[in-house]
Amino acid sequence: MRKLLIALMILMTCSTCSAENLKFIDAMDDTGYYYDADSVSDLSNGVFTVKMAVIKASLNRMYAYDVRITPANRTYEVLASQILSYDTRALIETNNKRRLPQHYSNKSEMGQMVQLILYGE
Repeated sequence: MRKLLIALMILMTCSTCSAENLKFIDAMDDTGYYYDADSVSDLSNGVFTVKMAVIKASLNRMYAYDVRITPANRTYEVLASQILSYDTRALIETNNKRRLPQHYSNKSEMGQMVQLILYGE
């Protein structure tokens, strides 16, 4: 937990790292879940895109995802992903392969993240 707090403090104080506005969603052990509030966009017909991040403090890794969310169908789709060194944001790996849409329930972790991202609840 202490490593996560240190990582969060670095994130909040390091404004020159990148042009992201990461908002905390949740944490488990040394892993934090975030979304970029500036990246949430309404494409059309209630379909949204958002950049999400999973930060593993003990590994010094940030896993960044471009995600399309369709709340009406309760689905999300990973459009692309990156693995970065958390402290320097150096790119380690990129995957631009789109994944198949996945379903989520309102009570699942993804469902709760969608509620928070789109509705602030």
